[in-house]
Amino acid sequence: MTAVRDRLPLPTLAVLFVGYACCYFHRADLSTLAPLYAASPDGAAMARALPDIASLGVLVYALGKMAGGVLADRFGGRLLFVMALCGASIAEFAASRCESPGTFALCRVFGMAALSLAWPSVGQIVSSATPVARLGTAMVFVSQSYLLGDATVRALLAAVVDNGGGPAEVLHTSTLGLAVGALVVSVGLCCTRARGGEPRSLLTGDVRANAKLALRSMLRPMVWMALMNVALVFVRESLSLWTPALLVDLCQMPAASAVRASALLPLASAVGALVAGPLADRGSRALFWATFAPALFGALALLLVAAVGGDFGPWFVIAALAATSVGFAMPMTLASGVLPLRAGAGRSATMLGFVDGTGSLGAVLAGGGLARVLAAFGTSGAFLALGATALCAALFAAASSRAVRRTPTAP
Repeated sequence: MTAVRDRLPLPTLAVLFVGYACCYFHRADLSTLAPLYAASPDGAAMARALPDIASLGVLVYALGKMAGGVLADRFGGRLLFVMALCGASIAEFAASRCESPGTFALCRVFGMAALSLAWPSVGQIVSSATPVARLGTAMVFVSQSYLLGDATVRALLAAVVDNGGGPAEVLHTSTLGLAVGALVVSVGLCCTRARGGEPRSLLTGDVRANAKLALRSMLRPMVWMALMNVALVFVRESLSLWTPALLVDLCQMPAASAVRASALLPLASAVGALVAGPLADRGSRALFWATFAPALFGALALLLVAAVGGDFGPWFVIAALAATSVGFAMPMTLASGVLPLRAGAGRSATMLGFVDGTGSLGAVLAGGGLARVLAAFGTSGAFLALGATALCAALFAAASSRAVRRTPTAP
């Protein structure tokens, strides 16, 4: 039987799961608003501005995570998480009153800045309430809330549109959803307060007393994890955006079939993410093989596609991309969870915010970066570039796991 001290704080994790799922009322609303504005004669200017507004929001979101980690370590994650949901709710309500792209962009920036505090806050709460040896399992459980949140929010907003709702109704629904999420989190975390959640260090007193040693111990793994995450996110987001076009060009698939086939990739990623956390909790050696080996596997799959192209048919390419998704999901899940929390040297949320924030910068670079490679070198060149980037990510993954094992917080 698992000892009491090794048990997962299930009520706290359930509250965090629901709360973070509600974040997608803000993060997923633009995909619903875009066709509504495009279909409206009065929304043409807004429709043209949405791509730039979305890119600006992602950039603010990435930078905000870095600041959010520092704030979570300083003030604790409980209040900060509630503030993030409330701020995003206010931004959605204000956006429903906007009639120009400029004011809508200001609301979007405010909302994404507020929401960027959410994930570092979640990491801080989990690290303070969960035994170190179970961090991987806990963070993987909470991180899967994005699947539920994204799918549920899109379904709810689609129902609003089906019932005749316009942009204002969509934004009002998101306002309510975020407000409900804030209420659930505030009540739930208040009820589970005795189970942890205050800022605390995972280090021994001797190390905590030496600030220079703490900074030095977290700097190297932070740099390696940030480089790994940027590379992996760049490849994942590039494939997420361009897989249908790559399949059409490389395998001459019909566009509709290519779009349906691309839906397999997030499902494959979910499988890899679920395996990563429990495997990482099995010890330092398992942590290495949960980061380096899957990333290397994904890189080799991409390089194989670059070498053989579509000679073996579309399903060979789809299988290779699915294998890549499974492989990349493992180190990416760990980079956004257990790795920075274990290597945080008493500042786990700071580490988490920096690593996850730099990964989001990779998403900013993904679309335009691969588009330029495609234009210059074609589909095979694009796969070669992705494979080379993934190979660098595998090397960074090896360095990251090695650096984490050498920190005082590693098990």
